[in-house]
Amino acid sequence: MRAAAVRAARGPWALVGRAALLLGIAALPIAFSAWIDPARLVAPRAAERDIARVLAAGSNVTNYANYDDRAIEKAMAPLRARPEVLVLGSSRMQMLRGCAGARVGGCVNGTSIGFVNGAMQGATLDDIVGVYGLYDAAGRRPNRVLLGVDPWTESATGDGWRSLAAERAMVLRRAGIKASPRRELLALWARSVRTVATPEYFRLALYSFRRYGASGLAWQPTERAQNVEKTKLPDGSVVWPALPDDNAERAARAFAAMALARDARFHDLKRRAPGRDDALERFMRYLQSEGVSTTVVLVPFPAVVYDASRRLSGDSLAAEERRVRTIAARAGARVVGSYDPRRAGVVTREFFDEDHLRPEALARLVAR
Repeated sequence: MRAAAVRAARGPWALVGRAALLLGIAALPIAFSAWIDPARLVAPRAAERDIARVLAAGSNVTNYANYDDRAIEKAMAPLRARPEVLVLGSSRMQMLRGCAGARVGGCVNGTSIGFVNGAMQGATLDDIVGVYGLYDAAGRRPNRVLLGVDPWTESATGDGWRSLAAERAMVLRRAGIKASPRRELLALWARSVRTVATPEYFRLALYSFRRYGASGLAWQPTERAQNVEKTKLPDGSVVWPALPDDNAERAARAFAAMALARDARFHDLKRRAPGRDDALERFMRYLQSEGVSTTVVLVPFPAVVYDASRRLSGDSLAAEERRVRTIAARAGARVVGSYDPRRAGVVTREFFDEDHLRPEALARLVAR
């Protein structure tokens, strides 16, 4: 009788205890993913501030690609002089550099001090606006902006702008672009947390832990401008590792044949967030109104990728180019380049891969 009473009394607490144990076990993969955090979705940004201090001191940094380049630029901006030229855009603009890729020791103030490459990996219009916001103050605004506009700059949804949320909100407001900064930032955080909780992110964390340990792939200062991994220079530009001259020919063919149809960037180029149909034009007009000369740069694709995209989605790249040229003309901005490599005057061997031009070809494009 007494044993039955004890079991009855323990019943609810035992159930609670077992439930808590099961929840704890279920939470272990999520906790592990958040601890390793290979994509740095929820990690603090202390490492990015350290990288910025090293860059500001005149050294290059390699093995940096897993770190938040928006946070690096945010920490770098107050340490920079006012830029004469500010580059904005995605990784397709990052190779454009003010020191011709020389060692830092040869990069004296003459050419680099007035040049800042603020292009970011995977940048969308939100990132571009946020980076510009770092310099959008009297006495800090650049004289000229080189604005790289990809076909998906407005249609893609990116989560990278979290570190630039305040600057993004400020420029969107000044340019008259519709936004709900708090709600959008909360939604971004929610997406990051949901991603950390996925089985795919757990597998990525396991891979990172096995290969690099708990600290992940560590960034390294270096005096060399070219290394095994991509290298960021003090002016913000990026030097790729040495690749064979025919690398793009092989990479572009493989991408066009197998990956293009699954690449979300090339689909639904007309998609816009609610109230953002004219956001790019409003941003261009805002730059011009502040006395900032704006050159829109259309970085081409290798011919096999451009042609395959046209077969996949009709004339969407050409139509998007026509639209960008039209709004640039209305905003008073100059346009150089073309998504079509034939019109841009480049050949496939002048690319690194399926969509990144080598620096010499990109510099030639911009100089026209």
